[in-house]
Amino acid sequence: MPDTLQNPLPKGAFRLKYEEQLRLVPWPFKGYYKTLAEKNGYYNRVFMQEWGNGLEHEPVLEAGCGEASDLTRREVKMHFLVGIDPLPDDIAKNEGLKFKAIGVLEDLPLRDCFFAGYYSDSVYEHIDHPVKCTREAFRVLRPGGRIIINTNSVFNPFMFPNKFLSLKWRERLKRVAKIQSEGTFRAPYKINTARRLRKYLREAGFVDIKIYRWGLPAMYRPRWVLFLLLCMELLAELPMFCGLKHRLMATARKPS
Repeated sequence: MPDTLQNPLPKGAFRLKYEEQLRLVPWPFKGYYKTLAEKNGYYNRVFMQEWGNGLEHEPVLEAGCGEASDLTRREVKMHFLVGIDPLPDDIAKNEGLKFKAIGVLEDLPLRDCFFAGYYSDSVYEHIDHPVKCTREAFRVLRPGGRIIINTNSVFNPFMFPNKFLSLKWRERLKRVAKIQSEGTFRAPYKINTARRLRKYLREAGFVDIKIYRWGLPAMYRPRWVLFLLLCMELLAELPMFCGLKHRLMATARKPS
């Protein structure tokens, strides 16, 4: 893992500088918080960008690319990165992509066995049909193609209510708690456990499935909330409670 981080915050967290965050952390947790931030920055940035190594001249699909694409920020350019998103206004703002398509992950308007990579970040918490999504991912990947899915864990206490609350109530709670994020969208959390990720990927035909977990508290005020969140993160270090971690990632490949 790198010693310094450009952006240790997950999406949806307060956009505070790292030093400002650290000042809010109770002193007994400062060392632990640094470890969490380093791990978060590694997986959210380094790991996900290194996933594309060797695919720079191959067709890669970014599923649910939205307004910005992390893979376009790589030092080594991805020359055939295709972004797809169901929201025309969002994808129109994505200036980093040369190749764009409008569509849903459950029914990709793309041909079979074409892509060498399938990349999805903070999208799968919003899908309603995980079976269709994973089967479509398998279909458009060529033999030996790789997939990476980065999403939220439904068991995280701050993610779990999103499964049941309406958008109106979620926006109201965000205003009361002064939570800043990119937006509020439906989040049915149909695939957001390690067991379900493995199940749907395996049933779609993928092999070499690996699961990764990490987390970083996304609320920093009031300080007692941060204290409770840090205690929860410590509890989540135990295998029995690892589902409490905020982020959940799966990597796999299509058999050759």
